[in-house]
Amino acid sequence: MSSGHRQPPSVAERRARREATRREFFTPAVQANRYAVQKVIGEGAYGVVVCALDKVTNERVAVKRIKRVLDSSGMATRILRELKFLRFLHSHENIIAVKDVLIPGERDKFNDVFVVFELMPTDLGRLLRSKTVLFEKHAKFFMFQLLRGVNFMHSARVFHRDLNPNNILVNAECQLRICDFGLARAAFQRGDDPVFWTDYVATRWYRAPELILAQSSKYSTAIDMWSVGCIFAEILGKGKPLFPGANAKEQFSLILNVTGKPSRQVIARLGDRRLADYMDSVPNRPPASLADMYKGASPGAISLLQRLLTFDPDQRITALDALELPYFDDLRHFGYGQQTQALDERDFQFERRLFTANEMRVEFIKEIAAHHPEAVEELLGGPAARAGGGYRFMGPSQAEQFRQDMDNNDLQNGSKFRTLSTDTFAAINPEEQPQAGTLNFKSSTMGEAELSKYGGAPDHHASSFANHAHLSGGAGYQPPQGPGSGKDRPMNPDMMSGIEPAANANGSGNGAYVGAR
Repeated sequence: MSSGHRQPPSVAERRARREATRREFFTPAVQANRYAVQKVIGEGAYGVVVCALDKVTNERVAVKRIKRVLDSSGMATRILRELKFLRFLHSHENIIAVKDVLIPGERDKFNDVFVVFELMPTDLGRLLRSKTVLFEKHAKFFMFQLLRGVNFMHSARVFHRDLNPNNILVNAECQLRICDFGLARAAFQRGDDPVFWTDYVATRWYRAPELILAQSSKYSTAIDMWSVGCIFAEILGKGKPLFPGANAKEQFSLILNVTGKPSRQVIARLGDRRLADYMDSVPNRPPASLADMYKGASPGAISLLQRLLTFDPDQRITALDALELPYFDDLRHFGYGQQTQALDERDFQFERRLFTANEMRVEFIKEIAAHHPEAVEELLGGPAARAGGGYRFMGPSQAEQFRQDMDNNDLQNGSKFRTLSTDTFAAINPEEQPQAGTLNFKSSTMGEAELSKYGGAPDHHASSFANHAHLSGGAGYQPPQGPGSGKDRPMNPDMMSGIEPAANANGSGNGAYVGAR
């Protein structure tokens, strides 16, 4: 072998490296550490994820160490933004919960951030790519929870902007959590004015048509609903993406094959004159029959899918209206969860100015203080007014009322927005419900090529630290063999522990994922 080629590390070397990483995970030390590292479940150039035991509650959690946060302003802004969104939205059952952000031992010079999440074993993308069979009862329950979470986000005027199967965490009890808010944005305008952003970077296959059109930077929460429709189609299609375009032009063509050619009025409203002229050259085509495409789906599922995949965003169904459809009548007793009010712009002022590394470090300390009210005076140097579940050197904001609304029990009593009770999840289709059990946390880490592109090319965005706190399935996964394997295998929680890495934004496998052993 040529001397220019490096031998891959042996199994023993990998094991030794992981053990060293486990021992040194909390070096330098953090304050009041209550977590005992059990095993490394993912690592890369930008972070390490461990499964840890909370010594106070005796539960297992995922602790993510995000390295060198302040080396890049783009990365620091994204992570701080995501921490804020997750804190404001964490009370909803279908949003991933941040349990803690640890206090650094050296507050004047720390560069790593430790975030504690609830531990979820896998994501929907890996589940769909496994041999696991999902019956429509499972698909419906996943969609019900996804729409509940999206409805809650949208009531807070939060746009996720990157909903796709890899950003939806699931477990063997069919519980679902939305994660990865790194690309999310909040709309602070009063009224129903559309929102303008120029930095939209999303996974192409789940991108709404109004985001593909030339010169289109005006959009609404309907962009998330299109993504929900693509996800639903992928579930009904047993893991086959509906619009796997290799580029924007092909993506748009695939969409038209399903939706049919929209009217010139719709195109003129969404794009520019050049696009309208281009569409004049596109032959008329009728909408495809979704019932023929998904022959095993019920009429209710097809009706929901059609309304989610409506080309015109003004006519696309909202999350709340989708929850009201007869399709979900048998899940109505779970309730829709809470709704709330828009976030306060003052909680996101850090996005609107340039910071030095030390100034951004102070912003992180303020966010950490939101998780440690008992230490606010120590962390911030004096008493401060509470705002948005945390503390600020400013008067109380609307985010405080937002938090009170989320904690208001009146919203959960006798209302269709009552909280979904997690102890009734097993009520869904007992014959087909996968057995509850502890899954193996065989995780894979983020791809460095993706993480290096924070704010980069539109089709390659960095995966969220929240998502990679819960990845499952190593690159070395082999499908089970023998009797019962294959397409007819029923949903089995044991199969969720080693699912192949999900595709990247362009649909190819990401070789940078490293399976934990």
